[in-house]
Order: sequence, then C-alpha cells, then structure tokens
Amino acid sequence: MDVIAANANNWEKWGGVPRRIYAALGDDVSKEIFKYRFLYSVLGDQKEIVKMIREALPVSKALESPKLCFYGAGKGAEWFLNRSSNWLLDGNPSEQPVIDNYKTGILQGHPIITFEQFLEMPDYKEYLVVTTIGEGPVRQEVEAHLKKFKIRYLSAYSDLNWLKTTYFDLPYMEWGTEYFVDAGALDGETTQIFFRHSPDGYAYVFEPSAVLFEQTKDALKNFAHVECFPYGLYDSNTTLHFDPSGARIAESGDVAVEVRKLDDLLGGRPVTFLKMDIEGSELAALRGAENIIRTQRPKLAISVYHKPEDIWEIPDLILDYCHDYKLYLRHYTLEECDTVLFAI
Repeated sequence: MDVIAANANNWEKWGGVPRRIYAALGDDVSKEIFKYRFLYSVLGDQKEIVKMIREALPVSKALESPKLCFYGAGKGAEWFLNRSSNWLLDGNPSEQPVIDNYKTGILQGHPIITFEQFLEMPDYKEYLVVTTIGEGPVRQEVEAHLKKFKIRYLSAYSDLNWLKTTYFDLPYMEWGTEYFVDAGALDGETTQIFFRHSPDGYAYVFEPSAVLFEQTKDALKNFAHVECFPYGLYDSNTTLHFDPSGARIAESGDVAVEVRKLDDLLGGRPVTFLKMDIEGSELAALRGAENIIRTQRPKLAISVYHKPEDIWEIPDLILDYCHDYKLYLRHYTLEECDTVLFAI
C-alpha cells in the first residue's frame, strides 16, 4: 500500500497484477480511470474518485465553477444535491442559489430564490444553471426561458446522466446478430436497449429476485427472441441468501435465491456478449462462465465497483481466461458507482 501511495503516478512500480491490467488497457481514458479507481480502492481517498469522474466525464468539470446554481427546488434538486455528486461542487452553497418560483427557504445550504431575483443579480449571465426537472413540458418551458435570456444550462437528468448508454456506447464494439447474456436484468430495460443495437439478436436474461423477475418478463413479453431465467449467476449451483435492502448476496439475507453456473445453464449455446451487474457477485459468476469465455470469447461488459478489489481481481481473471482480450473502462455517474469493464 505504501509503495502504491508513493508511486501514484508511476504504474510500473505498482506490482505485477496492476501492471498486467494496465498494459492490456486499450485507450488513455481507460488507463486514467483504472489509475484513479485503483488508488481509491487501495488508499480509500475520495479525491481519487473525484479525479476519475473528471477524467471520465469531462462535462462534470463544469461543476467546479463557483458561479453555479440549480433550477427547481423539488425532489430532483434534493436527489442531485444528496448524491455523491456534491463531491464535485467546489463553490460556497450560500452563493449558489436554487431557482424556484413556488418555494422559499434554504435547500441543503443553498438559498431558494425566484427567477426574477436571479435576473436581478448583476452577474447572472456568468452563472451555469443545472436544471433538476425531469422530462416533460415543465422542463421544456424552463429551458426555453433560459435560452431566451441567453443563460448557459445543463440538465441533471440528461447532460449529467449517462446511464442510458451504459454497456453499449464503447466505440470499439462491433454489432451483428448477437447472443446476449443480461445478468442482473433488474427490470428488463438493458435487454430492451440491447435489441436496438442487435434487432435480430437473442437474449438470455437472468434475475433472481422474484418480484423483479416478473417485472422483467412483463417488460420483455413482446420480444420473440428472449429467454428469462429466475436465477442469479455464480460459481456453483446452489441456494444462497439475498439481502433485498442491499440488493446483494449476504449470509444475513432473509430471502433465498437460486444461483447457477452459466456454463451449466447454457452449455454449448452461443454467447457473443456477456453483461454483468450483480451487486458484487461478478467475480464468482465469471468463474461459473469460464468455459463459455475461454471457448467463445464473447464481448464482456462487467461492473467493477461493488467491491474495492473488483478493479483488479475481475480484469486479472478475464486475462487468465483469454490473455489477448483488449480491456476498456468507462464510468457513467457523478458518484463512485457504475464503472464498467469492457473486454473485446
């Protein structure tokens, strides 16, 4: 740990495993994300995650501005200011107002003012406004108003939210008729997005939560080439306990879930793209998919943020299976979660 801290900017001295991973990374963005995520995992310094977000999501640098304000004092603003994105806010909250014509007071240290009061500020055109209003006519009306007065703005729900592109935006990935594994389907939305990229593809969808499994099946009922499995993926075929509050496998969990090895479930069936976001069970699930990965070499999109060691244990295992994979890292939120490792 001391060696890594002393050589934060010299990856060649980090040790064999991180050097191996770093050498397999395919572009500069991936290398920067790996460096900062690795340092955060080892040292626990939150500043490393801030550096990673700024590097991975350049538009987030706009939040460094002291002349920043927010439009809308509702739940959207509370959500945005409560999230870890407030790591990125460098200004004084008392000088970064929240605009709302229907509310008064203070929101997490930010004074609430009307739009008219905002326009009375002598330097209002120097401010960047972050709108925290969801999709719909109200947001359109607000944005039209901001354009009218030539005020710069970003939307917290679109310009500062990249979750709709997660798993599918890597420019190096090629698309054809894909055989997709969606491990951790949640509500089926990721599989729906998959079919936009591969309309003639086929999806194997896994969700161990009984409630979410039914939601997933309902969401995908109109897609012909889908098989839904009520299992989690793991390195053995067994029953584990699930903690719904933390959405992860845990001995203290009070919900029993069935887990299976992907190799056993799919056997020799084709797999060309494997996505996993399964709340910390990714490493075990990859062990249960070893034969598929070694023999079919599918594209991989694996979450590597649930556990500190994921950032090195998961890519190291993948390279053990197929040493010629080229690795890429992307990050999708203004907080520490949602870092994805791609292997192609």
